[in-house]
Amino acid sequence: MKKTVRRESVFVLGVAALLLTETTHAQRNDPKLALKKLVDSTSQLSPNVRKHLSGGLQNYLRYASLAVSGTLPQAIPGGLSTPQTSAGQTASGPGGTIQVSSPAMDFAKKGFTQSTTSSAWCGTSVVVGYEDTGALFRTNPSGQSGVPMSLDGASFSTDAGAKFTDIGFLPPGTSSPNALLGNPVVTCSSPKHFQYASILNISTADGLDSIFGPSVSFSADGGRTWGSPVQAVAVYASTGLIDKPWMAVDPTDPQRLYLTYTHLVFLGCINIELVSSVNGGKSWSVPTIVGADCDNSGTSMLTGSNVIVSPGGKVYVAYEFFPAPPPGTSFVNNVIYFARSLDHGATFGKPLKIADVVPGGDGIELNGHLLVDEYPQLAVDRTNKPSRGTIYLTWPDGREKIVPNATAPSGTYAYPGIFLAKSTTFGQSFKVLGPVSPTPKDFSGVGRDQFLPGIAVDKDGEVGVCYYDRRNDKANLRIDRYCSVSENQGKSWKDLRASNLNWMPTPDLDPLDPRPGAALGKYDALTSEFLFNSEGFFGAFEIEIGGNPNIVATKF
Repeated sequence: MKKTVRRESVFVLGVAALLLTETTHAQRNDPKLALKKLVDSTSQLSPNVRKHLSGGLQNYLRYASLAVSGTLPQAIPGGLSTPQTSAGQTASGPGGTIQVSSPAMDFAKKGFTQSTTSSAWCGTSVVVGYEDTGALFRTNPSGQSGVPMSLDGASFSTDAGAKFTDIGFLPPGTSSPNALLGNPVVTCSSPKHFQYASILNISTADGLDSIFGPSVSFSADGGRTWGSPVQAVAVYASTGLIDKPWMAVDPTDPQRLYLTYTHLVFLGCINIELVSSVNGGKSWSVPTIVGADCDNSGTSMLTGSNVIVSPGGKVYVAYEFFPAPPPGTSFVNNVIYFARSLDHGATFGKPLKIADVVPGGDGIELNGHLLVDEYPQLAVDRTNKPSRGTIYLTWPDGREKIVPNATAPSGTYAYPGIFLAKSTTFGQSFKVLGPVSPTPKDFSGVGRDQFLPGIAVDKDGEVGVCYYDRRNDKANLRIDRYCSVSENQGKSWKDLRASNLNWMPTPDLDPLDPRPGAALGKYDALTSEFLFNSEGFFGAFEIEIGGNPNIVATKF
């Protein structure tokens, strides 16, 4: 990863600027013009970069192409079956899980995908955000361009996650070009105050260009209602894209928020950047570059950032680097990096290489056409115990079992396990501890894939890691959700099954997302109770039954 850093075009939007944009949008031209600029500018992305864009952004780019070409469906395939109410309360979930998204709000046609979850837990309030391709058609049933739309779903709980109410979609705002593009990250600072980060696309006042940026929506009633999203940073789509945001609240000062994201500059650098707010999101700082790749070939990718804040206010960021495969090949190992800031995100030290990563599967996908990356997830111990300040970093890695596979582009198939690295030096150095759930010696299957881990530390200093797992299918196809818990800072682990069923992913069902295996998202985060009123963990994830993906959760 080349370290040369160039400052690129980026600007910060405040509330007043956003309101000005909303009023002037009424004078825009044909909304397809901005979408065409987006389609034209993103057509220059290399295949290696494009395949590592977030699922929400890829869905929107497909939508934009259909809208520009005039082939966008004018009605929902299969019709609607949504209730007349604006919210649906859920019942018990399948397999002993907690139902988070409401099946009653699904469409008559199955296959619309709910995936890619983030949860926040403060007191008795829990909010889960998730990508929902059905939400786009709930907000825009006509399928026309220039209508506010949302790819973000949300559900809230008032009883610490025992049952949920699905609100249908995160409001995209009233401006007609607004489009929320998924990548949900939910945080909280009190039982009433929740924040929901996503990606927002608007357009310039003349309607000739799109404006991309990480956005934040705010709720002051525990997730029941949300204000319009506000972009914290924005770039013109003719010059670049913003993707894969992540957000954290400073436990020492709940008014201090941190937001990271990937900034792709066409024919320029790809940066991991951070902005911060000292007033609860009313205004945001100028961006700070955390890490950069300025390979002018435009074939490598830097993304998957994850940000947390230590109990002393230090800011930690991890991300993944996808180098370009060597000429004549389609496979190369990836790299996990970590960076820290000791001055509230104003500056970052040189990124620290945590590990080379062997991508899972055949180098492109896992069995069943599952397209997953190895995005890292961070957690930090905020207790007052001797373990206070310990940093944990997890990711999937195929290094432990690699077998020949003549049909794979890499020539091999790597069965990923969930790896853990740990720092007791406030991020100055890390020790890779290995997998949290090693394959047992008496395992009789061909191998087992483990992927998309989430991690958290609770008020007792216990560490929880949850992930998808194929251990109960000898053919390595059906998917379970497992969690591993450590009471001794990662020295030993106990496995827990999150549900008493497993399921088979069914590709090519989602009418908005035709990629094989696209039903599974990019991450499923795990959380503990942020205010340290309760012990334990809460995590949402996807289960697909009969070709219908929905969001459920486990609490342990």
